[in-house]
Amino acid sequence: MTSPASGWTVVVPVKGGPDAKSRLAERLDPAARRALADALALDTLDAVLAARSVACVVVVTGERRLLPGADDGPRVVHVDDPGLGLGAAVREGIGAAPDSPCAVLLGDLPALRPEDLDAALADAARHERAFVPDADGTGTTLLTGRTPAALRPHFGPGSASAHTDAGHVALDARPSLRRDVDTAEDLDDATVLGVGPRTGAFLAARVV
Repeated sequence: MTSPASGWTVVVPVKGGPDAKSRLAERLDPAARRALADALALDTLDAVLAARSVACVVVVTGERRLLPGADDGPRVVHVDDPGLGLGAAVREGIGAAPDSPCAVLLGDLPALRPEDLDAALADAARHERAFVPDADGTGTTLLTGRTPAALRPHFGPGSASAHTDAGHVALDARPSLRRDVDTAEDLDDATVLGVGPRTGAFLAARVV
């Protein structure tokens, strides 16, 4: 892969299919969870592509319907999800990134504002490696490195602590970048912040 002219490469792992958002199983059937996961991912990707500091987005997914439109052209690179969990998807995406500033961003941030991502990446540029904790303070929504090789990904339960131990500096990011969605309560919190159009349309059509 050729290096982007300038700016960050952002790797976004996106899980689709009937197993997406399994923690919402008590509220939503598999088809509705899949539709919600699609909406969350596409709103997240729209925000990433609108960020001025992002030169390239590597989307790791087995669901081609979740790729941004053709208008985004060479800025979007698709990498097939190996189907071995989040960690493997992240590693696959990092492996496709050029030797330039690289970040990994979760694909379920429906309230994300492009300017908030820009602010966090500007802050991250001061560090060899950094991360943004989720709203609960225990997980991670954004992981950054000056190069792909600088990243030390440890996504999963307790990832904030694991990333700190791996030498990533915690960043004080804005709420829209910290509110990922795994539960109905998370979705309520994101809605208060203001979600993207696809998530908003999903919520308007049904009660979660």
